[in-house]
Amino acid sequence: MDTTFGVLCLIPPIVAIVLALVTKQTVFSLFVAVWLGSTMINGYNPLVGFVKIISDYVMPSLSGNASLIVLVTLSGGMIAMLRKTGAANAFATRVTKIINTAKKGQIVTCLSAFIFCYTEPCLMLGTIMRPVTDTVRVSRAKLSYILDSMGCNLAALSPISSYGPFITGLIAAELAAAGISGNEWGIWLEMLPFNLYGIFAMITVLIVAAFSLNFGPMYKEERRARETGKLLADGVEPLVPEVKEELPKGYNLTLWNFIIPIVCLFASLFATIFWSGDIVNNGLVGSFRNANITLAICIAFMGGGVGAGIVGVATKLFSVTKAFGTFLDGMAELISVPFILVAAWSLGDIVDQMGTSEFLIHIVENYLTPGMVPALIFLFGALISFATGSSWGVWSIMMPIAFPMAVAFDISIPYVVASVIGGGLFGDQCSPISDTTVLSSTGASCNHIVHVMTQLPYGITVGVCAFIGFVFGGLSGQYVVSIAVTGVLVVIALFALTQLTKMRYPEKVH
Repeated sequence: MDTTFGVLCLIPPIVAIVLALVTKQTVFSLFVAVWLGSTMINGYNPLVGFVKIISDYVMPSLSGNASLIVLVTLSGGMIAMLRKTGAANAFATRVTKIINTAKKGQIVTCLSAFIFCYTEPCLMLGTIMRPVTDTVRVSRAKLSYILDSMGCNLAALSPISSYGPFITGLIAAELAAAGISGNEWGIWLEMLPFNLYGIFAMITVLIVAAFSLNFGPMYKEERRARETGKLLADGVEPLVPEVKEELPKGYNLTLWNFIIPIVCLFASLFATIFWSGDIVNNGLVGSFRNANITLAICIAFMGGGVGAGIVGVATKLFSVTKAFGTFLDGMAELISVPFILVAAWSLGDIVDQMGTSEFLIHIVENYLTPGMVPALIFLFGALISFATGSSWGVWSIMMPIAFPMAVAFDISIPYVVASVIGGGLFGDQCSPISDTTVLSSTGASCNHIVHVMTQLPYGITVGVCAFIGFVFGGLSGQYVVSIAVTGVLVVIALFALTQLTKMRYPEKVH
């Protein structure tokens, strides 16, 4: 079985992306790409390739990521309970008296993400804020963009998320391999301001929200939402089918319908974090670092569902058995999401087995010059992460390459580490096969392809500006100044692209 494919290793991810854009069918596109890759790996035999999809890719993906599948389906159960009890409507009715414009809705959603800095907030934040953004006519495309931008990028900057310990673990391994005495957390801390993509991706979404900088496909999405109230275009289906619930006539809907489930959600969340992270022995920060965050979120979704169930039963909205049935029905509503995730993970295994990362890295090593090391590490990390949909995989591959280069060429180690992290984050946010992208589409109840296509111009804009920033920093040695260079370029690009869009479409988006 040949696993050395050269440039042919790029075919499966390219097919997946092109098919998704043409057919608008995410699962179909991913499945075809996985079948194609499996066929190539198994001697170009399509029958064997088809059989191997299940045995070599789907089953291992399920066994290795079962906890995330459970998390996603449990979120559907809690969402259904909040919908059944009118919690979302109660929250939206009260909050939109203050958050009464699209601009306020977007800014509050961005800032609220920091409450969830211990994990990627895509599902939780989307569940809580979607009723509000819907009321003030923020398009689902914009909401999913906000969730995605404030997802992996924020988590990678947080010491109490799973990202921080993973990154420092990679740094520690390279310090030991190079025989350098140093503290991995110190390098991580020094790296943070140079994570040009992660930082400016978050700053960009705040600027976009504050100044209504809508360009590319996002402009049409936002214009339609403001003018007609249609949050998705006619004929475009969200990733998860939406179900409307009507409360019984005369039912007294109060803010408690929202408060009780949310209190139960957060109480369950932090109780599980402190328990699984052993707060007694590890302290507050240590408990976040050592906690099973996925387990905590699963328990939180169940706790929120129980809280909503208590409200519904206490107000005679439904019985205990009906509450349980509603939760199960909600889990079933999200059945398409696990299929997409499994297909995406399978494609990730395919491109890994075909040597896609090694092929791109070989190009990097052959064309590097010392001053271009940070920029090219970022560029190829971005390409690999976009093709594989994985930031952690890119970091694991690129760190052992980039770290020795930084030492050999006497380049700032935190600066090169930052280029590795930023490159991985680009694909994690922008790739259509990234689980973060899928979860953002789910949390916003947006069509997945619409989310990818409307977000990509913003991601590419920040990515190009970060690349130029790394070029400046690498060639000049003025690492701190490269932050300012990137910031200036981002601002200029955002306003320029918005003005070009307005010239093409003179209608205003408020």
